[in-house]
Parts: sequence; structure tokens; C-alpha cells
Amino acid sequence: MSLEAEQAVLGAILLKPSLLDDCYNQPNEFHEDERHSLILKTLKLAYEKFSDKEDPFDPVLMVTRWGKNIEKIGGTTYLMQLRSSTPTTANFMDYQGMIRTGHIQRERNKIYDLAKEGELEPAEVQQRLEELTELEKTDENEGPVRLSVLLEGHERIISKRATLKGIVGAARASDDLNTMIGGHSVGDLEIVAARPSVGKTQYIINDEIRSAKDGWAVAMFSLEMSTMQVVDRMIATVGGIDHKKIANGQMTDNDWDSYSKAIEIISNLDIYIDDKPNMTIEYIKRQTKKLKRKHPKLMIYVDYLQFVSSEQKFKDGKTRVDHISKYSKNIARELGVKVVMISAVGRECEKRVDKRPLLSDLRESGNIESDADIVIFLYRDDYYNADSVMKGIVELIAAKGRNVGTGTVLMGFQSKTGRFINFTDDEKYEIGEKVKEHERSKGH
Repeated sequence: MSLEAEQAVLGAILLKPSLLDDCYNQPNEFHEDERHSLILKTLKLAYEKFSDKEDPFDPVLMVTRWGKNIEKIGGTTYLMQLRSSTPTTANFMDYQGMIRTGHIQRERNKIYDLAKEGELEPAEVQQRLEELTELEKTDENEGPVRLSVLLEGHERIISKRATLKGIVGAARASDDLNTMIGGHSVGDLEIVAARPSVGKTQYIINDEIRSAKDGWAVAMFSLEMSTMQVVDRMIATVGGIDHKKIANGQMTDNDWDSYSKAIEIISNLDIYIDDKPNMTIEYIKRQTKKLKRKHPKLMIYVDYLQFVSSEQKFKDGKTRVDHISKYSKNIARELGVKVVMISAVGRECEKRVDKRPLLSDLRESGNIESDADIVIFLYRDDYYNADSVMKGIVELIAAKGRNVGTGTVLMGFQSKTGRFINFTDDEKYEIGEKVKEHERSKGH
């Protein structure tokens, strides 16, 4: 039966490649045919390399990539045989369970045999058996959970939150936002939106660095800038260097010193950048799933929503954006990550006297507003008004905050370095006084 289960799992994946996203079996669990372990490895590699193709397991593609090495897994003939002998994918999860059960039993037998022969210490036997017990739980975590179970340890969770000084999740770039709405919570979809050239990308770069410094792994899917452009911006931000100097290489000795310090800091952070052309939301999910296995505490940033495509076809752009935003929320909940996406803001705000974006400006782009848990608008008065008393200041407007509330906080923005700066209480007071004086001078 184990042989049939292995053939059924591989055949189902060949029939429906997206099942690899739900495949928790590892190659070493395939035991009945020595080819099967290698086939699963090969399919995973092909799925990653040819994810933009309609059929990543197309024989021509695989032969082109692996050449004669494909014969080690039985050649394309055996792969096609596995596919054709699998009538349905309906029992995919059941067959995975059979393979996992067989693997665990074999491993237990090995442990017992080694223990009998005196090759394992009692403590090591216990440790290995506990690891197998955890492995058994892998596919048992789905479905409704009884409330009494959820309440177990709830008091401990609250106590742990207290030690975080009110910040639950990854810290944000803005200290005031951390205080007002809390840190980044897994399972949430957050939209950061503004008109062009206000500083959306630079803001999330600052936010990524802060989250990474807080001990979280960060993945940025960049559809606007190349990987190296993002790296340049990060170095400029951390090092306090004019990013144009980095772009053209015209740096002073002091700049190079700052550059070296920035490199040292950034290289120790778990930050990943992906600039794959024509990126789809399904691709983003697959990559997130892989990263989540390595990094339980994971933040996802996407720059930006309207540029993300899909493997599905849609009648128009609005329907596609609706799909992307809903799919992104599902990624956050299903994979237990925080997703932060940049979004464009409609032109309507430009026609108003007060040009601060409103939630209604997002409605032009579909259901983004309703899908998001948190919406942060960026507004710079000096972008519109040359005589603004708010030069170098960005308003972060929390226009929507499911379970956390709304409000506005201020940050300083150094356009040359891309740094967002937290103000002290005294600085915030001075800004407030300047605004009051400006309003009085205008007769307000």
C-alpha cells in the first residue's frame, strides 16, 4: 500500500502542480522505490524554476533543464506513467498521511534497534522519539478548535504581551504608531497608500529594517525597483548617505565609512528581496510558504499591489486587484504572517482643497479597503505647498485599524537619505506651535 501511496502522491502533483504548496511529505519519507525520493526533489526544483509556466513539469522543459540526468528518475516515460495512472487528486492528503505514518514507524524501529544494540544513550532515544511525535502532529492542526483549548495558557499570553511594553508583533518604524495601534500582528493585511513620489517605498524600507532589527525575518517582493536598487536604498537609509551618491558612486571618505557600518548592520539582518519580473500573487504565496518553514516570525512586504499579476485570467484590472487583495489577506491568515502592501491612491484627492487621502480614494481600486485590516496613508504637506511649515514632515494617517483604532502621527523625512525619523516630545510640541502660529497668521 505504501508503494501505491507514493505513486498516488507523485501522480497527483504531476496532474496538479499547485498541490506542491500543500505537500508536507519530505523526500526522505519516500521508501518503496528509490526513484521516488529523487522525483519529489526534482518536482520541487522544477516547480520553483518554472513557476511562471502553465505546466512546470512539461517533459521538454525538464529534459532541457536536467538533460540525461532525468534518466535517474526513470525518464519522462516514468513521470508520464505516474501521471496517467493517477485518476484523481481527491485523496492526496490521505496518501500523504499514509506515507508519513510509514516513515515514522520505520524511524521508530530504527531507534529501538539502535537502542537495543547500545548505540544510543537513553536521553538521545527520548529526544528522537519526541521529534517523531512532533512530526505526527504536522497534519493534525486544521479544523475548528474547542474554546476551552484556546483558553489554555491565555493568561500566560497576556503576561507575555505585558513584557513587550504594549507592542505585540514586529515593531514599526514609527514609535508613535507602535503606541497608538501596536506592532505588526500576524494574520493581518496592511495597506500603505499615498500619491506618487510621497515616499511609500522608502517608508516600508524603513519599516522593514525596524522589523528585522526587532528579530523578525523580512521578505520584500519588489515589482517597482530592482534588487540592487532596493539594496542601495537600504544602505543609504541605515548609513545616512545621500542615495544619489550611492547610485553614481561619487562618495566621500566619510560616506564610505558610513557605508561600511551600514553593510555590517544590514548583513546581520534576515532580509530577503525578490524582484522577479511579472510576479504573480500565487508565486508570492509559494515563496512565503518556503520562507515560513525557515522563519516562524515572518513579515511580507509587497511593492506594490497594482503591479502584482495572477496565474488566473480576469476580465478587467479592477477584478484582478480585487483578487490580489483578497488573496493577500488569505496568505496572511493561512500562513501566519503579516502582509504589508503598497497601494496607489486615486487622483480624486488632488481635486480637493484638503489633499489628504481618504478611504474612499481606495475604493476606485476595488475591495482593498474592505480586505485590509489596517490602512496607513502617507501625506506630505510640503509636496503640495511650497510655503508649508511642515517641510520634511510626513503625516502617517491610520485611516482604518480593525481592533486597534485610528489616528495620525508625524515622522520626519530626510529625502536625500530616505530616513524616516521619530520625533521627541519636545520636537512634536514645537511643530504644533509652528502650525498654530501659521494658522493664526492666515486668520484661521
